[in-house]
Amino acid sequence: MTIKLLAAGDLHLGRRPGRLPDAVSGHAIDYAPAEAWQRLIDCAIGEAVDAVILAGDVVESSRDYFEALPRLQRGIQQLTAAGIRTCLVSGNHDVEVLPRLIQRVPDAELLGAEGEWQAIEVYDRARSDSVVLWGWSFPQPRVERSPLVDFPGARPGRLNVGVLHCDRDQLQSPYAPVSGQALADSGVDVWLLGHIHQPDSLSAASPYGYLGTVCGLDAGDQGPRGPWRIDVTNGEISRFEQRALAPIQWTPLRVDLTGTDSVDGIEGRLLTAFEKALGTAPEQAARAPDLYALQVTLTGESDYTDGDVAAALPNRDQVHECPAGYAGQWFLERWTLETQPTIALSQLARRDDQPGLLARRLEILARPATDPERQSILQSAARVANDAQRQGQWQRLPGQVPDAETIAEWLQQRGLAALRAMLAAERD
Repeated sequence: MTIKLLAAGDLHLGRRPGRLPDAVSGHAIDYAPAEAWQRLIDCAIGEAVDAVILAGDVVESSRDYFEALPRLQRGIQQLTAAGIRTCLVSGNHDVEVLPRLIQRVPDAELLGAEGEWQAIEVYDRARSDSVVLWGWSFPQPRVERSPLVDFPGARPGRLNVGVLHCDRDQLQSPYAPVSGQALADSGVDVWLLGHIHQPDSLSAASPYGYLGTVCGLDAGDQGPRGPWRIDVTNGEISRFEQRALAPIQWTPLRVDLTGTDSVDGIEGRLLTAFEKALGTAPEQAARAPDLYALQVTLTGESDYTDGDVAAALPNRDQVHECPAGYAGQWFLERWTLETQPTIALSQLARRDDQPGLLARRLEILARPATDPERQSILQSAARVANDAQRQGQWQRLPGQVPDAETIAEWLQQRGLAALRAMLAAERD
């Protein structure tokens, strides 16, 4: 027989996706983790899994107790009625609220309370086979010591599955730091990790890593999101596939503008790229998104300016129906113009004027990191950034001075924008 599991990373009940257009922001709950949770339940029941596993940060914070409680109660009641267990651990976000919630959701099984490793057996429906499921929960919001130090060791002769909310290979982290090597050396066959929102490339051949968020929470959570279906047959992993089901998908698109003969062509290129992305949706998708947030990077050779593109593309507050044959809606979350001039930089760099000087600087920035002239430009830019950070009006902003390669990327983007503006002014 086969043991079927459905595992999910950071759910964050109580959160709402950010930066939604005005047209849909009034019902943001329809694109939030709450909707993803219900879709996960429907998927688990539809596929008749044996257990749902949640790898921490199930709830955003203690402030979300009253929103999360009825959703967890209803959802876990549905799962229990279908013969599906719900096993979960707490993370750094919900360390205080999840144990209180679980007191009112008796069918849920919180593993590893108070930072003590706990093992249970999960059986298939015929109870002819089982796996050992290990879990560890945060005992307080900050844990600076690796939980694996106290791991009692995998049980021999069985397939062991570990569930852990942690910060991998960030050994100074206050959020349960663990090393990838320690995970590999633990003897556990499958590690289902929470905390980092970007999922790893998981598969039956590579069965441990981050599950990622169940639902994209902001523009940084790009691509399909959802839980992972894991099958164990005769003591071996026979399936490890994502079930994309998030109600919103933050979708990066690269759109090549080379050869467009008018700004009207920008729209067509955008839709063509979007249709291609829609056509390559994961085969294991459980449900298509209701809303796509497009993050567009315009590339290729083109002399269009930022103003040209802004006039051709829709406003980010507009919501549009997906192309014929596809369900859902989309909006343009952001766009970035990274085109090269139709005249090669090498040709422009031979000019003895401002565009020529800028083209020469851009050529230098494109050189390898060890190039002395490139290093000189970046050192000058870093001094400007440091001086700006020391000024009073900027000291209140969070973050560090960016590294050299980030500065180089900024200089290239803004330099190309300035060069496009110069060349457009010449044409006018």
